[in-house]
Amino acid sequence: MSEEIDALKGRQVFELVDLPKGRRAIRGRWVFDIKSDGRKRARYVAKGFSQIEGIDFEALFSPVVRYESVQFVFALAAIFGWYMTVVDVKTAFLYGKLDEEIYMEQPEGFHQKGKERKVYRLRRAIYGLKQAAHSGIFVFHSKQGMVIMIAYVDDIIFFGKKTLADEKKTEFMEKWECRDLRSPTEFLSMRIKVDKDKIFLDQSIYLEKVLDRFGMTNAKPARTPMVEGYYPLKHDGQPDLQLTRKYQSVIALRQPDPRAPK
Repeated sequence: MSEEIDALKGRQVFELVDLPKGRRAIRGRWVFDIKSDGRKRARYVAKGFSQIEGIDFEALFSPVVRYESVQFVFALAAIFGWYMTVVDVKTAFLYGKLDEEIYMEQPEGFHQKGKERKVYRLRRAIYGLKQAAHSGIFVFHSKQGMVIMIAYVDDIIFFGKKTLADEKKTEFMEKWECRDLRSPTEFLSMRIKVDKDKIFLDQSIYLEKVLDRFGMTNAKPARTPMVEGYYPLKHDGQPDLQLTRKYQSVIALRQPDPRAPK
């Protein structure tokens, strides 16, 4: 958590100010995650749903790379034997400057002593804001060949001849603070396996996260989701909204193929 606050300060994401009369500060919350490589991560994110259109943001368009396009590039990599290499941009959102005037509450447990009533005036984008995250596919041409770069927020993967792909990656890392993950083992919650001239993509990483989320990592696998011949009984009582939302989440997360990053 302290590392996240230091990153916000280092990127000059905010300045402490008095909240102007007639304005309100949006709230934030801590989000914790464990990456597939075991790294623990804490993010302080904005509760973007509390932003007011016309005040905190204008009409938005978020360019999201299509999964079919990602599949197509991986297919090209398998056909032409392209080299692949990955980087992770540290605190990627914090590079984006804000045009809007946005105020945010200080993180719980990290109020600056003597300035507890002050708020953050955001100078750069922070996780959770409605301001668009950037993603897309970029193609670089030269006499030596071509390099394709797929970017999804902080996940960047390069495809092409090894010398050219590494050259573009080096240029990218000179401009942005990144972790060099080298050969890709996962991308957008998909596991990547390379076997000679074949590339296999599967959702095992994503599915493990879903099982962990619902406390089913030790569940016994079954061929069908319920007992054959089961018929639910009619229920005339009041529905349990918490269980209803949980059931809806389980159904929504059980997509048969990876159509969108999670």
